[in-house]
Amino acid sequence: MPLLCNKYRLFPDKEDWAGKILLLESSEEKMSPEKYRKAVMALKETGIFDVISGILIGKPMDGTYEQEYKQVLVDVIDNSHLPIVCNINIGHAQPRCIIPFGVDATVDIDHQVIRFTN
Repeated sequence: MPLLCNKYRLFPDKEDWAGKILLLESSEEKMSPEKYRKAVMALKETGIFDVISGILIGKPMDGTYEQEYKQVLVDVIDNSHLPIVCNINIGHAQPRCIIPFGVDATVDIDHQVIRFTN
C-alpha cells in the first residue's frame, strides 16, 4: 500500500499534517501485531509523527490485540511529547461515537474530553 500511495501521491505531504490530530483505527481485519507494526512504521517513514499535534486511536474491534497495539504505538512512534489517546469508541468499536473531520479540535487527556470548535 505505501508504494501505491507514493506512486499516485495519495497520502498528503508531511507539511500538510503540521498541527493536525491524526485519527487511526484498526478495522475489522484484526491485523496481527506484526502487520500493525508495519503499518505504523509506514506512517512513521512519512515523517508525520514529527509534525502532528496528537493521535487519537480507535478501540480495536472486539478488543483484539488492544495491549499489543498500544505497545507497538509506544515503541514505533517513540516520542514522549506526542499525546496519544487510545481506545476511543470510533470506527469498528461498539458503541460508536462520531468524530468530525476537518474541524478544529483539542484533546484534553487530563479530563478525557475532546472538544470541537465550530
